[in-house]
Amino acid sequence: MKSTEGLPKLPPEAAETVGFFRRDWPSKSWRDLHVAVALSGGGDSMALLRLMLLEKEENGGIGSIQALHVNHKLRGADSLADAQWCQQQCESLGVELRVLESNTQERADEDGDGLEAAARSERYELLAQTAEQLGARYLAFAHTRDDQVETILFRLLRGTGLRGLRGIPKLRQLTKAVTVVRPLLACSREMLEKFLMALGQSARFDGSNKDFQFTRNRIRHELLPKLREEYNTNVDAALVRLAAQAEATENLVEQQARQLLENASVHFSQGPFPAGSGRCRLAMAFPASSVEEPLIVSTAIRLAWRDAKLPEKDMTYVGWRHLASLLEVENHQRVLNMPGDVRASIEQGSLVLEW
Repeated sequence: MKSTEGLPKLPPEAAETVGFFRRDWPSKSWRDLHVAVALSGGGDSMALLRLMLLEKEENGGIGSIQALHVNHKLRGADSLADAQWCQQQCESLGVELRVLESNTQERADEDGDGLEAAARSERYELLAQTAEQLGARYLAFAHTRDDQVETILFRLLRGTGLRGLRGIPKLRQLTKAVTVVRPLLACSREMLEKFLMALGQSARFDGSNKDFQFTRNRIRHELLPKLREEYNTNVDAALVRLAAQAEATENLVEQQARQLLENASVHFSQGPFPAGSGRCRLAMAFPASSVEEPLIVSTAIRLAWRDAKLPEKDMTYVGWRHLASLLEVENHQRVLNMPGDVRASIEQGSLVLEW
């Protein structure tokens, strides 16, 4: 871990945050690139911006940092005040800010997925589009260790498999040109608060973080405190370890599934086909022995589904298992209608997807 010498006079706990940041996202990997930062104005995102600026100041580089703020227009004057405050902070720090306007309520009403899900979808779409337009190589988010713990619990309560238990990934390809990076997953909110205090940096408070209509807020303010107090004081560390183990296991499963897919007979073709059979067709014939490993087979099908760029949003563990079950000899249901208008069937021992 790089030394923290040369930094402003930081107390040990604040210097520790800098050390974690440097370890998990070394400046040599981004200082010569254009990087966008998702800036809400809250403590976590302000800490991320200040950490990046400290690194640029100390290590230089020809790259640039640009902040992106999404105004969801959900809190009236408070939302506008957040955007204006972010603008003032960025001006004082010498950082260019772009404010993105979102119609989150309208989207929530149209999609019916709830306000929380609509805000997330709208935010990522706007940020991805803008980051790509700006030529950013990375889009940095300030998710913390606390966010990781809350996400794992949220998914456990909702129902999830190995993939969901992995929690929030540090890196994720958002578009062909833009990669999401989350360099603060090892830092707690408390660490970031101490870092900001050491710098004398203020932050905005989003009142919706106390709104208990959102499941994540109830997990943060009700469930987690109760678990820590009454069940396990180290529950956060236990959940983070679980996520790491789930990621290692899922990676192994995906490696075996990719190998199975490479050994399978896979044929992709495009129409025209007979009426009702769809415009595209993907046929997969797996070795007979592989059917005895349903987890590997269902994962291989998911990888092929993703390679074909079919929509995954509404697919669940049960859906993937249903697809794999079509390959079982004793299964007499030979046709399934899947999300995304995908029709699955068995033809001469091959799993056929048509859409």
